[in-house]
Amino acid sequence: MGCANILGACVGNPVYNLAAQEGLLKPPLKKYDITRGTFCTSDGRAIDTPISMMAFHVFQQIENEAASLFNMDCGKQHGSLLNFMGCRIQQEIQKFPEDQRYDVSRIMFGLTNYLRMKIGDDLSKVSADNFGSSIQIPGGQVGVPLGFVGVLSPLMKDLPDCSLKFGKPVGLIRWGAVQSRNKGPRAVVQCCDGEEYCADYVIVTVSLGVLKEHGEKMFCPALPSNKMDAIKNLGYGNMDKIFLDYERPFWVWSEGNIKFAWSQDELNKRTDWTKGLSAVEEVDGSKHVLCAFVSGPEAVVMEHATDEEVAEGITRVLRQFTGDASLPYPCTVLRSKWASDPYFCGSYSYMNLCSNVGHQCDLSSPVPGSCDPVPPILLFAGEATCAGHHSTVHGARLSGIREAERILQLTKKFGGPPPKECN
Repeated sequence: MGCANILGACVGNPVYNLAAQEGLLKPPLKKYDITRGTFCTSDGRAIDTPISMMAFHVFQQIENEAASLFNMDCGKQHGSLLNFMGCRIQQEIQKFPEDQRYDVSRIMFGLTNYLRMKIGDDLSKVSADNFGSSIQIPGGQVGVPLGFVGVLSPLMKDLPDCSLKFGKPVGLIRWGAVQSRNKGPRAVVQCCDGEEYCADYVIVTVSLGVLKEHGEKMFCPALPSNKMDAIKNLGYGNMDKIFLDYERPFWVWSEGNIKFAWSQDELNKRTDWTKGLSAVEEVDGSKHVLCAFVSGPEAVVMEHATDEEVAEGITRVLRQFTGDASLPYPCTVLRSKWASDPYFCGSYSYMNLCSNVGHQCDLSSPVPGSCDPVPPILLFAGEATCAGHHSTVHGARLSGIREAERILQLTKKFGGPPPKECN
């Protein structure tokens, strides 16, 4: 239901290294090919491959151009990513022969929905100037055959017995001045069932969505204002997967990927959640399951629909875009609901119009800070705290390693546990 691919299949990616060390990636590596599949229009027509490929590569050039804005020295005032991409798409469409513009336009604007999937929110909320703040690790995308549970297993097996607690949501973290000076622990983690855990350090790894929802009441005393500003200003999106199981597959194996070539007008009039669909793809290892991707506000609406309504909505769109009114309904629907999950409240972070890299740095900084006389108590990890690698699994892992290393360095500095009061 979560991430299925490693973004950046090379030794510069700690998640790739971990998966390779555990023998989870068998050569030759099968890399995800974003160009694979057929672009179909809402009038039920498949677009010719040569036109699709030309339009796709031009779109990639525009996307790369948008990413390069982050490194420009001149003043950054390019507004939203939607406005920037929309203007550039319109300019590039005019360079195609007139008889190709109809299809090229639909491919490029359909791909904005695909880009939306990477971000998790409407592109009108995304900063064009900060879109390129993400560092792209080379190597392409590769899937993990057993899923990321295979990557987690080697990390979990080295944990001491009984150190991992399940079903223990945290209600409050008391820290610093709230604790009795020189008598009580530096921090107390209070679970919703009343059980408490004392700690010298607390690494907070909840999602940015949870911090947005509960950050004001989860900490006592409250977090510093710069930390709360970062939580407020950073963007947090949503992307869901919908798995569709069919008794009798209606597609030819390895040719089932469909990309929805929405027109600009159709995307401007998002009348229901299906307008958030970007693609339907085959699932590796299965010849009877497809996976649909829906993102942004439409994903949140989808989560509140019934399985029957979801099956009906996707089938209606598939019939419309393929022109085949006989396509069957799936026999089973299985879907993620990240926005509705109280322990995630969404999928991953992004740089919105109010965000900058400074907010990511503020979110990642320990509390108390380096200028305070008291050693850090609260440490923060998670993808949203990893500038340059936000919204990725490797960003989450890098942030965890960063905070673990911070504790190791503090332990060496103090020759053991930190002092409860600085002399």
